[in-house]
Amino acid sequence: MSTVEDGGGAQSVAETIGTVGRNAGILVGATLFCKAGSLFVVPFILRAFTREEYGTYSAAFAYAGLLGMIAYFGMNPIVIRDIVRGERSKGWVVFHAAAIRMGLLAVAGVVLAAVGLVKGFSAQMWGLAWLAYAVMGFDAVSGAVKASMQAEGRFGLMAIVEMVRKTGQWVLAIAVIFAGAGIVTLAAAVGIAAGAAMIAALVLGVSRADFSGMSFAPSYAIRMLRMAVPVGLSAAFVLALERVDIWAIDIFRGPADVGIYAAGTAFKPDFIAQCVVWAILPLAFKLAKNDPATLVIAVATTGRYLLVAGAALAMVFFCGGGTILPILAGAQYGESITVFQVMGLSLPFIFVSLLFVHALTAVDRQSVAAVIFAAGLVINVVLDVALVPSMGAAGAIIATFVTEVLIAIAGFVCVWRLVGRPFAAGDARAVVSIAAGAIVAGAMYAFGVSDLGAAGVVTLGVMLLATKAVGKNDVALLRSVISP
Repeated sequence: MSTVEDGGGAQSVAETIGTVGRNAGILVGATLFCKAGSLFVVPFILRAFTREEYGTYSAAFAYAGLLGMIAYFGMNPIVIRDIVRGERSKGWVVFHAAAIRMGLLAVAGVVLAAVGLVKGFSAQMWGLAWLAYAVMGFDAVSGAVKASMQAEGRFGLMAIVEMVRKTGQWVLAIAVIFAGAGIVTLAAAVGIAAGAAMIAALVLGVSRADFSGMSFAPSYAIRMLRMAVPVGLSAAFVLALERVDIWAIDIFRGPADVGIYAAGTAFKPDFIAQCVVWAILPLAFKLAKNDPATLVIAVATTGRYLLVAGAALAMVFFCGGGTILPILAGAQYGESITVFQVMGLSLPFIFVSLLFVHALTAVDRQSVAAVIFAAGLVINVVLDVALVPSMGAAGAIIATFVTEVLIAIAGFVCVWRLVGRPFAAGDARAVVSIAAGAIVAGAMYAFGVSDLGAAGVVTLGVMLLATKAVGKNDVALLRSVISP
């Protein structure tokens, strides 16, 4: 059996995946807590403000998110890499990552001012955009510290930091709503919560001793930037993919249609895949160096689980969208149902593409990931230009769906060629099971049966067992996740 050295001894494939599962479980548990609160608070927000107000808020954060492409620039994976491989001390790595981000953030501020002048931001949009910019500044610091926690396997502390942020957002958002304050005050509340999370990250993640005698080393900073370029480009394209639809809708249709799109995508559960990827990334860097065979098995196994989970959620979102979204968002967002449903269909592809791209990063093939996302962004923009003017928010989400499918396929092919075969007999059986569940779910929806996708999900589960796509080894892995 393939093993990987991890500190005091060898770790088997099952133990490796079990470790990933436990760490992901911590993050998913904390995120579910945060999402549960969001499911309570976000509907209040959607009802407290008009579609135009919520659309303006979403557009401002999307424009500021454009600048996140500059400020983020792929530093987190480099922080994890250098700490996991012991190339530098934690304090040294975090200090330089944060310093570089502050410099990039200053550049982003100039770009924001230029975008606002060209676009002709209103006073309200300027206020929202600069508050979103402040959030990015807090995230630049807390992100570097959380990456160091991730590298050290302190996922519980990462979870606490995120819970501090989300809890602060909930409390302040409810206070804003009950006070009858405006949308700009809501953005200020988000900024305050981000600042609190940054302080929590610094208190929990680092100490003064970590930075004792620290000075800025230009040579190391240049090295970090050089290594981060491919990852930064990939991250930039990911951020652009998430926001280019909103930019297109704002340009071609206006804030009201932005609100329709933003409400339909407000409940996207991509955090599940993100938590799994965050958990696997530190081990992936180690496996890529010490035991590539185990990395391939871990990627294939994790990919199968993510594909099945994404498919089950897709059935629920598509079949149940007409019931679920009006409950969450209110009657004024009836036009968002189509966005919600199509977004759900993209989940399996989003889940596996996140895994594949980070697998490429683990084997230092960041440039390949960058090319994949660059091509995806071009396709998304072309489709947005073609579809948004006539179809509005529905056209934008269809463009994103097509793009996510193509990115997942490209990621799969590149991982197969550069990392190893991410597909086995069990995966083929899982695909057959997903197809069976999708057929049943589609039939129930076509005949007007409102079961929220339950028939399709049950069929998927039965087929997974019947075809032995899920077997004893999977059960054993689940037990190892739950009971270390």
